[in-house]
Amino acid sequence: MPFYEYHCSDCEKTFNVFHSMNKEYEGTCGFCESENISKVMSSFSSKIKKSDFQAKAGDVVKKHIKEASEELRKEKEKSKKAYE
Repeated sequence: MPFYEYHCSDCEKTFNVFHSMNKEYEGTCGFCESENISKVMSSFSSKIKKSDFQAKAGDVVKKHIKEASEELRKEKEKSKKAYE
């Protein structure tokens, strides 16, 4: 689900809400509980810091595969010991 940015006219704060693209947010302000909120256009790219993404996607995938393989190996060892 995508996140959307909303602005509260009462407390003047902006907050993010995760919800389906097909539905509008029918809640209240995340700070002051006001119902006087409106969806604002957010610039997603301006919120992303390049330093947050130093690793390449392929490196991240390889790391997760390696971790999953190690977990699988440990689980196999546990299973063998349980049947001995």
